Amino acid sequence: MYYLSYGMNTNLESMKARCPDAEPMGGFYLPNYRLVFRGVADLVPEDDCVAPVVLWKITTQCLRSLDRVEGYPTLYNRRKINSYKWICYFMVDSTALSPPSHGYYRMIGEGYRDFGLDTTPLRLAAEEAGFKYVQSV
Repeated sequence: MYYLSYGMNTNLESMKARCPDAEPMGGFYLPNYRLVFRGVADLVPEDDCVAPVVLWKITTQCLRSLDRVEGYPTLYNRRKINSYKWICYFMVDSTALSPPSHGYYRMIGEGYRDFGLDTTPLRLAAEEAGFKYVQSV
């Protein structure tokens, strides 16, 4: 099965610690979605946007680990997206934007760099949520 990540699970080191059997398939830009922060990362559908994402091949054990880390089904719910039916987590409460912690922001930035992804959408999402002193990641 395949899992599409956009937040802290884009980070190779972090993902290796929680899902050692996961295989990175590569990073790319998911059309018609945008990254936002609600304290933690979330994706929202939005035409003419792209969200940096990483695709992983995962096992059932990886999925159980991800469910625990993502607070499934209370904080995040998961659903399959697109015709490939990749698993992706979306926040249950999608109302208020709020900034991420500096450490969380840096972890995602490292993940984007791990896969050669542009960090501009990360910076813009953090600024929109009120993140102060955004430094390059």
